[in-house]
Amino acid sequence: MGDPAGIGPEILARTLANATLRREARLVAVGDPEILGRAARLARAPVRLKPVAPDSPEIREDDPRETPIVVSGTGTWAAIEPGVPSEASGRAAARSIEVAAAIASRRGADALVTPPISKMALKSAGYPFPGHTEFLGSLTGARETRMLFTGGRFRILLATIHLALRRVSDSLETGSLLRTLEYGAAALRNFGWGMKKRIAVLALNPHAGEGGLFGDEETRVIGPAIERAKERGIRAEGPFPADTFFAHRAIGGDIGVVVAMYHDQGLIPAKMGGIGGAANVTLGLPFIRASVDHGTAFDRAWKRGARPDPAGLIKAALVAVDLASRSRGRILEWAWP
Repeated sequence: MGDPAGIGPEILARTLANATLRREARLVAVGDPEILGRAARLARAPVRLKPVAPDSPEIREDDPRETPIVVSGTGTWAAIEPGVPSEASGRAAARSIEVAAAIASRRGADALVTPPISKMALKSAGYPFPGHTEFLGSLTGARETRMLFTGGRFRILLATIHLALRRVSDSLETGSLLRTLEYGAAALRNFGWGMKKRIAVLALNPHAGEGGLFGDEETRVIGPAIERAKERGIRAEGPFPADTFFAHRAIGGDIGVVVAMYHDQGLIPAKMGGIGGAANVTLGLPFIRASVDHGTAFDRAWKRGARPDPAGLIKAALVAVDLASRSRGRILEWAWP
């Protein structure tokens, strides 16, 4: 459901009504039926909801015109202020994540697709996670997770995620970067993207450090990680200056994944296609998880006539369907080799 005070319920309702997606997959929502019902009416989305208990052993779609909604909570509408993040909205969002993750973990669903949440609301509700990725990692006991953006012109894997820019350099470490490259190689294997594809690794500093003039992370951290990855059978190359790479070496041919050193270095090119251009995929979980590449847009939520665009959530769902088809129901293995 996402944060119920944001645009999550509205774009979820419109996504559930999307004819193309309904032909491709059996859709199940998780959240508060009252919230999603109100959102469907506001968005004029023709969705008929069928509430299902969270502990139901099987989620069935007896009538194809109905969409099951696993009830993660009730009474949310009275507790929140539409368009305003709060402890109540964060708690409702967190509960829907917990229920959805439990369903996916027991193989009750082939993939999990998440609308946006508010990191501030999540924190105010007592959940010490900066986002979905870290939250889901904790719920599933994942050793580590990585964030990859796909579905657009590039597949971009992030070496660091939600960090202040001033902390990125200190957080980069050869062993951790090597594991990121291993996750990239495992993704190529798990999703059938091609084991012979190369993994392009971006530099941190301008001009890849210019021989140490602008920083030594390329020779001290990134280069050694690439060499160790090669020793482990991974076709890693770089480090490439980010500006010229995205200008001249766009993904295609034998480049399977691009590894960016920090959040905005990777997400700016990933989002160049606008809303719906790419989806966020979490690597390291035992199930497929895809998410939108945008936020909660509280300023546009629950306003008649605003009509938030569901393209990002539809894209994430289509990516999840594709990955589920490629992985063929296997439990995802992230160890390398």
